[in-house]
Formats: sequence, structure tokens, C-alpha cells
Amino acid sequence: MLVVAENLNVMSAVIGAAMRERQKAPIQEMARRLVAAGAEVLDVNVGPGRKDGVAVMTFVVDTLAEAVSCQLCLDTVNDEAMEAGIVRCADLGMPTPIVNSFSAQPDKLERFLPLAAKYGCEIIGLTMERFIPVTAAERLSLAFDLVTAANEAGVTNDRIFIDPVVLPLGVDVGQQHARAVQEVVASMPEMFDPPVRTICGVSNVSNGAPAGLRPALNGVFMAMLSALGLDYAIGDALDPEFMRTARLARAFKNLSLYSVADAELQ
Repeated sequence: MLVVAENLNVMSAVIGAAMRERQKAPIQEMARRLVAAGAEVLDVNVGPGRKDGVAVMTFVVDTLAEAVSCQLCLDTVNDEAMEAGIVRCADLGMPTPIVNSFSAQPDKLERFLPLAAKYGCEIIGLTMERFIPVTAAERLSLAFDLVTAANEAGVTNDRIFIDPVVLPLGVDVGQQHARAVQEVVASMPEMFDPPVRTICGVSNVSNGAPAGLRPALNGVFMAMLSALGLDYAIGDALDPEFMRTARLARAFKNLSLYSVADAELQ
């Protein structure tokens, strides 16, 4: 299971200001810290980007390319900004980025799938339309529709991630959603041939919880999803407990060689 760091987000006071004011140092410092902490992929969330999305995305990709060489997961609802980021990654010799994301909404299908097909990107499909379904059966049905649409657009299964969409545990039907997400992750290996991969915004499960409880909620949920076959976890790479759980999950699944350091908070 690989970790996608969620920390480069326009909603962060420091990172958001750096994006808007074109300040490289805070973004590069954060990126280096995330990679040093063990993140394999950096999610780059520039938000809606309605006014200057292309300029912001280009600036952020350029800035990150000077500091790190890992894969980026480009996160915006602005398809022009998304395409600009994809092209810039190619121009700078960076790994082909992940497109985050599309859903079963017609406009998302029409705007983002062609980009993934055109540039050979991996892409994340959210099991939702206008609303997030409660049950696993509804999510699985949407997963089938998403993969079918992606295949028809020219995106092969090895480039598709399914995100069953995690909601906070504390909301009214949070526990039902948490259970449904587990069922979807467990079902994915048998649902498609060749298989697709799974990804979850694991830290969403603790949104709204007291700050001191969030690491425990995130860690337990990630461990459970890992045991069910989750491939990528999106979360706070600067949370030592989150990263320790990720390291130990890989070791227990024999995906990495265990060392005592894996069990230590770093």
C-alpha cells in the first residue's frame, strides 16, 4: 500500500497563500518533508481554479519539479488547469501524473476521461454521481459504470483507480458508509479482469473528530482497509502514526522487508 500525501492543498493557510502569491519556498519545503516522511505520491490540490487555474497549476508543478522527483496526483475540477499540469509534468521530465478525479456525473466523464486517454495518465474514479451512495451495492454498480466508461474512452484497467469515497465516521450514517467502503475494497480484485486498483482518502474518516483522536481513527481504518487489499491511501504524511501504520501494513503483507524502524514513530 502506497501513501499519497494530502498536505499540498489550497485549503491550507500556508500552502494556499503560497499558491496564490507564487511563493516557492513554502511549497518546496512541504514537498521535501512529505517525501522524507515516506510519501510516494504528492496530491496537488489547487482547488476549483476558476480565475487563474492554469497559471497556478503550472507554477506549482514547476515549483515541485525543482524540489522532488516523485509522481504527482493533480487535483482540480478545472480541466484546463488539469491539462496544463499534465503537459508541464511531461515537459519537465516528471512521472506521468494521476488525474484526480472523475465521477459518474456526465460533465466529469466528458472533461477528464479524454485527458487521461490522451496523455496516458492514471485516473481516479469516485463512486458517486451528484450524491454519495450509502450501500456497497450502489458503489459497486457505479464502479462498474466508471470502469466501462473509462475503457470506452481508451483508458485501460491498469490505469484506473476506484475510490469508494470515505465519509466522516461521526456523521449520521458514517458507520454504514465505513462498512460499505470496506466491502467495496474487498470486492475489487474479483470484479474486473484485468483488475483495477483502489484508493481512499482515509483521513476523511476522522473529519470533525477532536484533533487528538484523529490519528487513532485514521490508523485503525487504514489498517482495516489495507488488510482488505487497499492499494493507495491518501492522508497526512506528516502524521507519524499514519505513516507507521502504512509501513507496518506493507511489512505484514510482505511487500517490504521489515525492520525495527518500521515500528518506531519517525
